[in-house]
Amino acid sequence: MHRWLVCVIAVVLPAGRLPAADPVDYAREIKPILKERCYACHGALKQKAKLRLDTVRRMTAGGTSGPAVAPGDAGSLLLERVTDADESSRMPPEGKPLTSQQIALLKAWIEQGAKGTADEKPETDPRDHWAFRPVHRPAVPSVNRDPKGSAAVGNPIDAFLAAEWEKRGLTPAPEADKATLLRRVYLDLIGLPPTRDELHAFLKDESPGAYEKVVERLLASPEYGERWGRRWMDVWRYSDWYGRRSVPDVLNSYGQVWRWRDWIVRSLNDDRGYDEMVRLMLAADELAPTNDADLVATGFVVRNFFRWNYNNWMRDDVEHTAKAFLGLTLNCCHCHDHKYDPITQEEYFRFRAIFEPVEIRHDRWPGEADPGKYPKYSYGAAYKPITSGMVRVMDERLDAKTLFYTGGDERNVAKDRPPVPPGVPAALGGEFHVEPVTLPPESWYPGLKSFIRKEETARREEAVKAARAEFDAAKDADAVRLAGAKLAAATADLIALKARLAADDVVYLGAKGDPKPASEAASKAERQHALLVSELAVVQAEAGLAAARKGKDAAKTAAEKQAADAKAKVAAARKALEAASATYTPLSPIYPKTSTGRRAALARWITSPDNPLTARVAVNHVWAGHFGRPLVETTNNFGRSGKPPSHPELLDWLAAELVRPGEPAALAAGGVANGPPAAHAAGSPWSLKHLHRLIVTSRAYRMSSRPPGPDSPNAKADPDNVYLWRFPTNRVEAEVVRDSLLSVAGELDRTAGGPEIPQDQGLTSCRRSLYFAHHGEARMEFLDLFDAANPCDAYRRTTSVLPQQALALANSELALRLSRVLAGKLTTAAKADAEFVTAAFEQVLGRAPRDAEATAAVTFLTRQRELFEASEAELKAAAKPPGGPSADPATRARENLVLALFNHTDFVTVR
Repeated sequence: MHRWLVCVIAVVLPAGRLPAADPVDYAREIKPILKERCYACHGALKQKAKLRLDTVRRMTAGGTSGPAVAPGDAGSLLLERVTDADESSRMPPEGKPLTSQQIALLKAWIEQGAKGTADEKPETDPRDHWAFRPVHRPAVPSVNRDPKGSAAVGNPIDAFLAAEWEKRGLTPAPEADKATLLRRVYLDLIGLPPTRDELHAFLKDESPGAYEKVVERLLASPEYGERWGRRWMDVWRYSDWYGRRSVPDVLNSYGQVWRWRDWIVRSLNDDRGYDEMVRLMLAADELAPTNDADLVATGFVVRNFFRWNYNNWMRDDVEHTAKAFLGLTLNCCHCHDHKYDPITQEEYFRFRAIFEPVEIRHDRWPGEADPGKYPKYSYGAAYKPITSGMVRVMDERLDAKTLFYTGGDERNVAKDRPPVPPGVPAALGGEFHVEPVTLPPESWYPGLKSFIRKEETARREEAVKAARAEFDAAKDADAVRLAGAKLAAATADLIALKARLAADDVVYLGAKGDPKPASEAASKAERQHALLVSELAVVQAEAGLAAARKGKDAAKTAAEKQAADAKAKVAAARKALEAASATYTPLSPIYPKTSTGRRAALARWITSPDNPLTARVAVNHVWAGHFGRPLVETTNNFGRSGKPPSHPELLDWLAAELVRPGEPAALAAGGVANGPPAAHAAGSPWSLKHLHRLIVTSRAYRMSSRPPGPDSPNAKADPDNVYLWRFPTNRVEAEVVRDSLLSVAGELDRTAGGPEIPQDQGLTSCRRSLYFAHHGEARMEFLDLFDAANPCDAYRRTTSVLPQQALALANSELALRLSRVLAGKLTTAAKADAEFVTAAFEQVLGRAPRDAEATAAVTFLTRQRELFEASEAELKAAAKPPGGPSADPATRARENLVLALFNHTDFVTVR
């Protein structure tokens, strides 16, 4: 079939490589092509046409159409199919065709005899992939190290790393100096550098547990939750609402989602179990339906919301729940069975069915205006962002059906297939059991909440009080009549509310009494209030008519109509009062009384200790936060197309330790030649603080980051420091750059929580960067320069080096202003230049200057002062207080030095 195409490709092949002329390396040049493009349909996972291409023997054996490869024959079926001009039959069926270079390599390899490798083994069963196996705590390795040396084993983490060093002949770096270590752990745990006082106190503390005391203090500080909250917000795709904000007519995420951000920070500071946090983010409305403080956690699901396409919301729920908590690219199954992992398209839709009944819901918040019910999808109506209340999710469409469709297009519903039930990938095992949840009354009828009842009562009592004061102050007959009508209406409103509350007690809260009479009384009181309101309108209309009679005819006509309409409403209200009714207005919307329980089932399945992925994925993110590099490079893909772990046993040990900390097996079987690893205090199950403590107190974390010379054996054996024989240097994140500027200048506003701050205040506001608006349309420019998180996908942040970054630290309004502020504060305590230099280095860089740096800095101050003195007139002209540069030459020079230190590599680097 179309063999001429093979010839054409061979003719036009670039001259860089003529495969037929040179022997083709099967393992290096052919197998990677087949693995990337062919194994998905013809490997261990699937064998279309009963054909496997994962070994040469199986290629030559072939499938239902015969051998795929005939050694020496360029007309082999494999070449025919990959070069077929007909797209419907060309292989691979999806994605771009093989390149001309790849086809030429295949052709040359076959013509040369299709030689494979000795003892070639087929792909293993995909279900036996390392990440799908249960987590078992491996034995801590035995290591032979001198406990007095730099590589002494401090805890099991060190034992696992030391075993790799021994295997590869690597020599670990010595421990970092105290100043470097202090700054490292401060930036790591709270995202802020230590102060000079904190530096001096640590340098003076020679007690054996000095460092450990610092770690405990940092883990207990409120700034820990803010620092690590931002890290987890990356993984969980935190985003404030966005969608053409200037219009606005599109909506992604939702207003008031900042309460979820504050919940994350608060939960981390309280050291809530990671498993509990995950469960609440997925299903707090089913697991804690009356706990408003936890219901905001469902912001995880709210964040995926897209107003104009419900299917987009469902797709994002599936994709990002799987990536965030399971490290699975479940989204690959939207159009077809997964090409690498044992997950079918059917299972994709089963996972989607878990979220199918979900809807957005607004709830009232204490002390804030009632946001009202969520406005349903309405084309042509602009969205008005809410500025009060709480946004959360609920199951509203209890009978929602998930329909299987093809081609990734929801319009292509497979009509011959029944609705898909909820479920999870079978290959991961575990129990997924759905039970409907009967919700308590306060959940489905939030008007029963005590704070709403109190606030509604207080509002009406204040109205009665104000109306009575107006009545008492009225002088003439008209004023008395109007004030009396207002007082009567306000009093009736209070009476009606109390009747409604009494009816709610009986109807919904089980108070003694007959629901029907209670409801009838509430209904009548409401109608009585409506009558008095209409009578008040008549009084107001007649007062307006009296005034209009003195004016123009048009005004008089309008006033007469208004009075007539008001009287008609009184008649209608009187008639309504005479009717029998038990219907009265609830104090809030009323929602379904049950929830499907699907998301609760998912939450329990994901956080089961037996789930093979959840703990591994969490540990990987934590490790990356501490070392700048994860143990599994593909943080959101632990599947077969992802990267394998660099330290698989360490990953599993940490995962087991997270779920079941301090198990005796943790120290069994391995041991250390010079004694067991130092005891590590067991934390609570799923405690992230326990994991942090274990990592930052390890010797591996405390090593120096100083690189060796190029001829070092370590540099030759492991140039990329994959096996962590030294601590890796990393640039701090965007938020840490900005927050550090504010912190070292003593200007950081540590106010916690609250609504997002507009991005354009980023250079003037002193709040932490965490609290500024962060969404898909724009981010604060200063943060964006330093690679702030992409709110749509930041499972692992990117790091760039751009000239604009240096310009931002040298010329931005923020950096300039803070350099002047800090220089002024340091000058107060340090009169001599040498003292100022030491103080500036310690405050900005967290260390004393080295001798050469101190000499260069003092020289710089002298030269700058002389330059400014020589141009004092220009200096004074440039000074623009407040906040401008100083007109004093010596002070201006010191401002310049501080600004230079802001631009020092050490300021933006964790060493």
